[in-house]
Amino acid sequence: MKNQLLLIVMLFAFTACKKENTPKTALNEKVDLTMATQNAVGTFANGPYGSVSGNAKIYTVGTGNQLALENFSSSNGPDLKVYLSKEKEPQNFINLGDLKAVGGNQIYQIPAGINATEYKYALIYCKRFSHLFGFAQLN
Repeated sequence: MKNQLLLIVMLFAFTACKKENTPKTALNEKVDLTMATQNAVGTFANGPYGSVSGNAKIYTVGTGNQLALENFSSSNGPDLKVYLSKEKEPQNFINLGDLKAVGGNQIYQIPAGINATEYKYALIYCKRFSHLFGFAQLN
């Protein structure tokens, strides 16, 4: 009985982020490249709980910074967030907000006063269940 209960709990934990709550319609947001300087770029790799592809790029636009997800695709989940992180696992990170859609081109504002060069990873993370869906190392 104890083993069966443990198995049920483990199955729930591993499938918990499979619900689809992030919009499926692909976005086509773009950085104004005439006003932008690219500072870092990385290619997404899958995390243990999801499938993510595309590129993450940090741009300086005017006096601010933006994270652009380009040619982006992600498996869906209930509470997906976009993080800039100093490590591959989110310990020292900035939450840039909810993932806008599971596909397309998306732009996220990096808060003023944040030194974006200190953050070496862009993460797609299920906050509710602490599941890493994918990451891009920014160089």
